[in-house]
Amino acid sequence: MDLQRTEHAFQDGLLGRSQDILGSVRGNARESAETMFGVYRNAYWARLVEALANDLPGLKALMVDAAFDRMARAYVAKHPSQHPSIRWAGRHLADFLATEAPYRDDPWLADMARFDWALAFAFDAANAPAAGLADLIGVPPEFWGSIRLAFHPTLDAFRISTPVDEVRPQLLENADIRLARAARCDRAIMAWRIEHDVKFRAIDALEFAALQAMRDGATFGDLCEQVAGEVDPETAPLRAAQILQGWLEWGIVATVSYDTLGSAV
Repeated sequence: MDLQRTEHAFQDGLLGRSQDILGSVRGNARESAETMFGVYRNAYWARLVEALANDLPGLKALMVDAAFDRMARAYVAKHPSQHPSIRWAGRHLADFLATEAPYRDDPWLADMARFDWALAFAFDAANAPAAGLADLIGVPPEFWGSIRLAFHPTLDAFRISTPVDEVRPQLLENADIRLARAARCDRAIMAWRIEHDVKFRAIDALEFAALQAMRDGATFGDLCEQVAGEVDPETAPLRAAQILQGWLEWGIVATVSYDTLGSAV
C-alpha cells in the first residue's frame, strides 16, 4: 500500500469508516493489531473533544458534560479535522449546531458556539495598529463621502437570538446556574482585541448593518444613505458619524482612507 492510500486508510480507521488499516498494523504477543490501533483511535477522538472543550468553554458550560461529549463526537464525525493545527478543529461547529438535529432546535447552542469562537479568534488573530479619531479629523470635510475603512484583523461580528453575551460570564463562574432558556433577543455582538485584551460589545441592528456594509467596501456616503432609510434622513449623517466615531474609539478600525476625487456628503 502506497503512502497516500495508507494515510486515507488510517484516517478512515480513526473515523470508523473502515478497518482496512488493520492489514498494515502489526500486533504482538500481548495485544492484537485491532487493540493497538484502538489506542490511536481513542486518543484521536479524546484529543479533539478536549480541544473543542478548551476552545468553547461557554458551550461546554451550557451543556452537561455527557451531552457535550456526544455532540462533539457527532461534529467530528461529520467535520474531521482538516487543518494541521488542532486550533481550527471547531471552525464549523456553530454552523453544525445551527443546522443539525437535534441541536438546531436550541438556538442557545449555535449562538454560544459562535460567541466562544469569536473570542478565541480575537485572541489568536494577527495584531495590527488601530486607527484613531485623529485619522478621521485629518480628512477634509469635502472628502468625507468617500471615506472607506479597513477593520482590525481581530474583529468578528455576528447576530444572536439569545442573550449569550450576558449569560456566558455567569456560566463560566458557575455552570450550575439556572438560565431562562426561553429568553430571546435581537442584537449583534462584535468581538476584537486591543493588545492582549479581548473585548466584546453588543450592538443594535442598525450598527451591525452599518458595520457589514463598510466591511464590504461601502463609503461613508453609502453609509449615510443606508442609515437614512432607518432614521430621520436629516439626522442620518450625524448618526452615521456617531457610529464611525465609536468604532474609532473602540479600536476596531485599522485604517481610514478616502478618495481625493470624492464629493462631500
